[in-house]
Amino acid sequence: MEKLLAGKVAVVTGSGRGIGAAIARRLAQFGAKVVLTDINGEGIKALEKELVEAGSEAKSMLFDVADFTHIPEQVNQMNALFGRIDIWVNNAGITESAPIENITVQQWDRMQDIDLKSVFFCSQAVFKIMKEQQYGRLVHISSMAGERGGRGSSASYSAAKAGVINLAKSFALNGGQYNITSNAVCPGRTLTEMAKDLSWLTDPKDDPKLTIPLQRFGTPEDIADAVLFLASDLSSYITGAVLDVNGGLYMR
Repeated sequence: MEKLLAGKVAVVTGSGRGIGAAIARRLAQFGAKVVLTDINGEGIKALEKELVEAGSEAKSMLFDVADFTHIPEQVNQMNALFGRIDIWVNNAGITESAPIENITVQQWDRMQDIDLKSVFFCSQAVFKIMKEQQYGRLVHISSMAGERGGRGSSASYSAAKAGVINLAKSFALNGGQYNITSNAVCPGRTLTEMAKDLSWLTDPKDDPKLTIPLQRFGTPEDIADAVLFLASDLSSYITGAVLDVNGGLYMR
């Protein structure tokens, strides 16, 4: 049976570790040619080697999503690697757990640049390519914090991730006539290296058996499976949607 993403080319930002690496592995497993991008050159090189040795087609490229001047040029370079871009996953981002009264202008601006502004300008650049192809799948990694506000994460992070949800809808509204879908994935409490400093990981009050209906924290692979669905044609009539992947925590 033909693989779900056979013939498709996917770019995953921030794929040097954690959720991004899990997404890249899952898309490759289901037949996509994958472009790995990150500021972590060692991480994406190691993953490229892993995927190629497993029989997938993968290439890596250093890419700073906050280098706004060079985004269009670099996205065109990515497009040239395999001749097209069918799937773009906006995963790169940062987080922090800062008291609301202590957030500085510098912290706020850095968070918006990396977690929100980059999502728009990366999507804008690849949108032009997808429009010419008359096909595209945009998947944006937001957060449950973007839906209900930050508890374990900062207000600046929550605001940026709320903006990502709105951007997903904006690209959905503008891309539909070109067969471009745009959807957001909102992870809940997910076990990644980036989450190690967030309060919910160690606070007894946040024991997943007490707070999460499915009684466990999420894994990068849980998020990757949701992205796989939205990146494939199984979701061809879904756009502007928000897919919650939080074990039911959003209901609490």
